[in-house]
This record gives sequence, structure tokens and C-alpha cells, in this order.
Amino acid sequence: MPPAPSRRDRPVKRPPAPKRAAREGRVRLDLDKRRATLLDLGIDLFSRQAYEDISIDALAAEAGISKGLLYHYFRSKRDFYVETVRAASRRLQLLTMPDPGLAPAERLRAAIDAHLRYIQEHGAVYVAVYRSAVAIAPEVREILEEHRNVIVRYVLDAMEVSRPKPLLRTALRAWIAMVEGASLDWISNASVSRDELRELLVAGYAALLAKTLELDPTAAAEKPHRNGSK
Repeated sequence: MPPAPSRRDRPVKRPPAPKRAAREGRVRLDLDKRRATLLDLGIDLFSRQAYEDISIDALAAEAGISKGLLYHYFRSKRDFYVETVRAASRRLQLLTMPDPGLAPAERLRAAIDAHLRYIQEHGAVYVAVYRSAVAIAPEVREILEEHRNVIVRYVLDAMEVSRPKPLLRTALRAWIAMVEGASLDWISNASVSRDELRELLVAGYAALLAKTLELDPTAAAEKPHRNGSK
């Protein structure tokens, strides 16, 4: 058996040189920026055209890149669509994130206003996502469910409730369904003003919460535990 190499003879793994690391970081950033730009384009395109009316060739031409490069970022048109829906969901989550600097009532109004402004601009894609996207890509169902859970968590955090009781959780999910239904109706038939719809949704939330607390006065009483203690 040959002798084991001495410590001196063993190859030494060295970290990448600073210039190489910086270059790789710039490449990664450029790739991320290009992907984000393509998703922005997807939101715009799916706001104007139906999924079945858009081809990969058209997507590539609109983006000013080759079809092969588009496939470098997304495996297929369906994959591109799913990631566009995910990007739109995350953008809406950021826009509707409650502002802790506002009073609770104004915080809710501001979040609803942001939601309504967004769907005014991207109404077609909102309708497509909530009415037909799951049929195109079942993965969208998980994205929508995640979005609803984020909104529920926004409200619970504002209430300082860590684990909602079933009645409170049901009430919040019912309110979210109300927001979605009212939004879809408003996009199709904008016969009320944004301010009127906002106040209707605020009133719906207040009424559901009041009834929940009437049925179970302890529904919003649980506060988050500190340092894991009970």
C-alpha cells in the first residue's frame, strides 16, 4: 500500500479569488434581474391576452430575446405562467402589507386601497388567475392558498393572535372570500367607486369580527408566547 500523502502534499481548497467571487455575484444578480424583468413582462402580457393566445415565440419576441434563452429561465410556457402568477401574488402581498405606523382601522383601509389599486391596473390577470388559472396549471391552487394564508397572518399579527381559534380563522377566511368575490365583480362591473368598495369591505370585516367575538368572546384573546414560554 503506498504511503498516505503528507499534509504538505495534499491539495488545499482555496476560496474563490475576490475578483472571481465579485464577477459571479454580478452574473447572479444580472440573471435574477433578467428573470424578474421577464416576470414583469408576463404580468403585463397576461393582463392583455389570454394564456392560450400567447406563444413562446411571442413571449421571446416581446422580451427581445431568443426562444432558447427564454427556456433557460423557464422550462415551458406553463412554467412561465405559474411563475408569473407567483410573482403577481408576491407583489400584491408586498403592496398590502399592513403599515404598523398607522392606526388599526386606517391600516386596514390602506391595505384594501392598495389591493384595489392593483386590480384596477391588472384586472384581467386577476380574473384569469382566480377563474381559470387552476385549470391551466394545478400548482396555482397552492399559490392562491399561500396568498390567503399570508393575508390571514397579516390580520392575526395585527390582533396579536398566534394560533387562531377555529371560529376566528373561519371568519377571516370568509372575509377573504368576500374580498375576492367583490374584486372580481368590481372588475367586471365597476359600478361603484373604489372608496365605496373599500368601505364595504371594511364594514364586512368589522361585522364578521364583531359576530365572531359575540359567539366566542375569547376568539381573539390568545397572545403570542414570548421566548416559547406558556
